[in-house]
Amino acid sequence: MPCQDVVDLDALTGLLALRIERGWSMVRLAQACAHAGHPSLTRSTIAKLESGVRKTLSAAELAGLAQALDRTPDQLLAAAGVLVLWPEEEREALFALLQGAVIKDLVPTYRRIAGTSGPELPAEVDVRDVFLTLETLNAGPLGLPRPVEFVEHLASGLRGELSIELRRWADRQASRLNVINELQQLRRSVSAPPPGPPPGSPAYVVMLIRRVGVAGDQYQLGHWSQLDLSEGWRPERGEDFTGTLDEIKRHVAILVEGVETRWARYQPDIRIEFVLSGELLNLDVDQWPSELDDTPLPPLPLGCRYNVAIRSLERMQTGKWHRSWHMRWRVLVGQLKSGVITRESVRQFASDTGLREMVADLETNPAVVALTLRQPPDSAAQGGDEVFVGLRAGLPCFVWSREDCSSEDFLVAVSEILHGDGPGDILNRVKLLRTAAYRSHAGHVGHHLAVLWDDPDRLVVPADSGPPRGQEA
Repeated sequence: MPCQDVVDLDALTGLLALRIERGWSMVRLAQACAHAGHPSLTRSTIAKLESGVRKTLSAAELAGLAQALDRTPDQLLAAAGVLVLWPEEEREALFALLQGAVIKDLVPTYRRIAGTSGPELPAEVDVRDVFLTLETLNAGPLGLPRPVEFVEHLASGLRGELSIELRRWADRQASRLNVINELQQLRRSVSAPPPGPPPGSPAYVVMLIRRVGVAGDQYQLGHWSQLDLSEGWRPERGEDFTGTLDEIKRHVAILVEGVETRWARYQPDIRIEFVLSGELLNLDVDQWPSELDDTPLPPLPLGCRYNVAIRSLERMQTGKWHRSWHMRWRVLVGQLKSGVITRESVRQFASDTGLREMVADLETNPAVVALTLRQPPDSAAQGGDEVFVGLRAGLPCFVWSREDCSSEDFLVAVSEILHGDGPGDILNRVKLLRTAAYRSHAGHVGHHLAVLWDDPDRLVVPADSGPPRGQEA
């Protein structure tokens, strides 16, 4: 061991590496030092040593640290200063998350985290440059690796899914390095409000299902999600999935479980929408399971846990129908301020009403916003034609029974949903009816109730873009 009484701390760059190699927190190291007879090496002292705030170390303190870490003083002085804090794939996963992100005040953020010990950055830098530079520095005053501090500061200045994923990355690294308490302390001290919407804000998962392939037994599922709508509609698209209808149902449950896990801390009002082509409008998507069947509990349908609605793929793709769609949606939103749709704004055509009569009626009554179908959309050509008359006219709301659109139970239920004074908005009343059916008998109208609720301001497929990505000819 060197004979000097005071050691220059510039030579003690391996302390953080040795501590993390053992999986110790700074508190654990301080306890080991006290047990070795050096109580002056407190957590605060160790933090100052690792961060470089303290520039000198006595020979006795050096001996105490070495003893606590089961090293000789010479080995402690010779310890490598560069520590591989995380696997290369974790670093690349972070850079992939940040690709294309607009980061404000990148250089000031670096300077705040690096402090006076940080080297000067070149004139033009990106997130990767800053992160890799911070990897060369000792831990900050809290004992956190400075790259983790950097990611946490980035997360605090961003919103939505990206902020959530950045914090999940920081949590993984902090857990691996046994500094999760230090990360939580930093998180509490960050002055910016936590990212994400207030509890109870609407959040959306949009699923697009279409048939693919020649045999007709394969379907493709595309999906988008958005937690925070405060800056407009910018849903993030996930990976497509192709399989049989049963496999699609299972994958929907997997996606919903994933959203529940990622968004849990924000307590949003999750709303699930299915964008379907005309041939699939009558799928009982609201009755699909909301989670995988891996518990002894009875399966709970999506429509009992969430507000579930159908949307039209054809109209979303057909730009020439959007003007009337926007106009009638504005009328609907105005009426919903009172919680209901007026009876004059809902149509239910008689069984002998021809298509031309329907078209003429809707063209001369722009305040009509909803249509109660007289047949399910796929039960006959007439049912499908009735839907497309309404879609072209811009109606944003359709209601039907997948079993019997003429039953008294169905008609009473529609009246209560659209015009009644029940709790919540219209889609919430639909959810309550489905939940009542869940605890009732198999013939309850709520098992078969379908609602198309289509907001023109939240598209996931551009108008006039042709078939969705990958559609078979």
